[in-house]
Amino acid sequence: MLSLNRNKSHFILYKYIASQYLLSFCVAFIFFFFIFFVNQILLLARKVLLSNVDFTSMLRIVILAIPQFLLYTFPFASLSGASMVISDLSSSNEILALRSLGVSMKRIYTSIIMISILLSGITFVVADILLPYSALRYQQLYRTLLTKMPSIELESNSSTTFGNIVISNGKVDGSNIEDIVLFDTKSQGASQIITAKKGVLKLVDLSNYIYSLELLDPNVISTNKNDSNDWSIANGSKVIFYLDFSSQVPYLTTTAPSNLSTLDLLTKIQSSKKQLKENTSNWQNTNNKSKINIAKATDNVFKDDYINIKEVDNNYYDLNNATNRPIDFYLQYYRAELNKKMALSAACFFLVFLTFPLSYLKFKHGKLVGFGISMFIAVLYWYMLFFAQLKIFSFPINPLFLMWLPNLIIFIISMILIKVWRN
Repeated sequence: MLSLNRNKSHFILYKYIASQYLLSFCVAFIFFFFIFFVNQILLLARKVLLSNVDFTSMLRIVILAIPQFLLYTFPFASLSGASMVISDLSSSNEILALRSLGVSMKRIYTSIIMISILLSGITFVVADILLPYSALRYQQLYRTLLTKMPSIELESNSSTTFGNIVISNGKVDGSNIEDIVLFDTKSQGASQIITAKKGVLKLVDLSNYIYSLELLDPNVISTNKNDSNDWSIANGSKVIFYLDFSSQVPYLTTTAPSNLSTLDLLTKIQSSKKQLKENTSNWQNTNNKSKINIAKATDNVFKDDYINIKEVDNNYYDLNNATNRPIDFYLQYYRAELNKKMALSAACFFLVFLTFPLSYLKFKHGKLVGFGISMFIAVLYWYMLFFAQLKIFSFPINPLFLMWLPNLIIFIISMILIKVWRN
């Protein structure tokens, strides 16, 4: 009977802490959601939102972009929720009361740990299923919108640059453009100035966002920067220029490694490994031939025959220069994204450990202080992860270590603080 009552008491404790944690998690989730929404979604979709797009399409493109930042919202909300609960229980002396009743700290942490594991699983599902799906649908929807808005990059009475081409135009009405002045500057020194009263902008390659600008009754002035006397004037009935809009398309519309599923990344990794193996084999064969040539050249020296010593030295340097060894940067990139997907999902679990030492401290305004501490930790974790991403090409090691390093650091610090403050 005593054991049954104890288990029932523990269940009540688990339920109470779980409810408090979920409530704090929801508050933190809404906070981080809107921060990332303002900083990323509006930035990515601004070209569509500011254009003449129907409300339904606008809403769809915003919703499809949401999974991009849910990867960070879940871990940071999990951290903030745990920090707010622990700090609040500590400030109200509830943890002290529970410990005086013989309740171990492990039981106090159990509900938070179990929910954080569940949140890690949800985050991985978002990263591995929802994100690739939404990225593909986002790209398809954006392409559809481009066909409806062929002049999306051109505004009335404005100037726009596309590589070496600068366009100054008057009124824009759909695909029709008036009062066009086009400056075409080439790297060889030649340039052209084309004027036309009217022009038509058309989409010719949907997959690569290539447009054609058809100028009607144009006047063409060709000049040479290197020779002021070299110029010509011509006119015609029509001139067509092709414009590349691909650089103007938001990053989320591309199938970047960060938008691939685990299965796709593993396939890419295997393909890159195979290519790297072939490149390494060719490099080794070349080196073996160089060794033979150096050996022959050295033998000729002893025979007093003529030899190009400089050529031998160069071959020897190339043979022993480690930087010449084949490197597959895509292999590192795919490995990094695969491990980042997993490490960021697991962060929901690892980050909450850093809040457990707070249970040994006494705070006033517990939830507010806890939220402030979680914000600092979130920023620190963000920078550690960003730094790890920057270094994936700097070290000839599997990116697994770099991507998981922030979680490892957080966990080690947590264990040290718990041990020190408990004593």
